[in-house]
Amino acid sequence: MLGGLGAFIASEVGGAVRRNVTIYSLYGLAGLLLFGALGFALGALHTALAAHYGSVSASLIIAGALLVLALIAFGVAAYLKGRPRPSRPLATAALVGAPIAAKMMGSRMAWRMGLAGAVVALGAVLGRQIFKATGGSGEDEEA
Repeated sequence: MLGGLGAFIASEVGGAVRRNVTIYSLYGLAGLLLFGALGFALGALHTALAAHYGSVSASLIIAGALLVLALIAFGVAAYLKGRPRPSRPLATAALVGAPIAAKMMGSRMAWRMGLAGAVVALGAVLGRQIFKATGGSGEDEEA
């Protein structure tokens, strides 16, 4: 019984890891392409400003605009960090309930093994449902 449960859990974890690696690799590629596109856009903006204001002035204008954008991003990040995180009562109950259920198991070893497998399977099912409901990936995601 536990061999099949172990194989099930291993396949679930392996599938989730493979999926997350694919997703984050695509995010990385998109970020790299966006970084390149922004570089080319800044180069074109510098050329256009240099034709009108001169090279040094164009560089100062772009540097000032990037500084303002960085300060805005820093302010938004500080604001979001200061907001309280929403509570997750179902996840907390599942984490607190698993050790209590494990302690309340009977004295027979077979029952303990069966109940331990059931607790692990229940945790896996609840974990999948919680991550589906919240959107999946991070603890620091804000609604």
